[in-house]
Amino acid sequence: MNSPTLSLIALVLVLGTPVAGAQRAIAAAEHPSRPVVIELFSSQSCGNCPVANENVALLAQRSDVVAMTYPVGYWDYLGWDDTFAKPEFTARQKEYNRALKHRGPYTPQIVYSGRLHGSGTKLQPIGEKFETRDLTPYPVKVAIGADEVTVSGERDVAATVTLVRFRPGMTSVTPGAGANRGKPMKYYNLVTSIQKLGDWKGGVVSFKATCDHGCTVLVQDASATGHVVGVAEKR
Repeated sequence: MNSPTLSLIALVLVLGTPVAGAQRAIAAAEHPSRPVVIELFSSQSCGNCPVANENVALLAQRSDVVAMTYPVGYWDYLGWDDTFAKPEFTARQKEYNRALKHRGPYTPQIVYSGRLHGSGTKLQPIGEKFETRDLTPYPVKVAIGADEVTVSGERDVAATVTLVRFRPGMTSVTPGAGANRGKPMKYYNLVTSIQKLGDWKGGVVSFKATCDHGCTVLVQDASATGHVVGVAEKR
């Protein structure tokens, strides 16, 4: 179920073969002021997805990675209904593929900061990519408060503010049929809902939102699937 053509794999921020810890696989220094946002789209009916799920969990050990996993259900017809999937997650993935000019969707698929995409099953060394990536702090600041989200910065072009809620840490499930029948699958930061908070065009703006834990706020160019220009996470 991988995409037949993954020409962007060489460009994306990816890992090597899974190892005991992310730091052993990525030698590059960490830069939390410019975290890479990793959005994995995974399915319980996808035979390659368990490996991608594990790789994302490894990546998330870095302080400069914000990761989350969206369960999708368009492979349910293969014999197992994904127990976590929601239509809005598939819709988000399709929007990303349109924005990235890819004919997808496919699983597993990782979108990196709304800019690049690739499969998460066969991750290549990324140390040199982290060494050369843009380290300029995001131009937009995001603060998650008790009952509101505040976005601030200078900007002339409109951006979309999205709240993503997730189960912090690892969530396990064992599919009862399909490609992963009887095989435990683990998800890192399993997404449970997505909500558009509103549009923002510079200055200091607060949006009503309650989040005690388990949420990420994304500020993205033009739409909810544009380039990430600001992010905050509350585990």
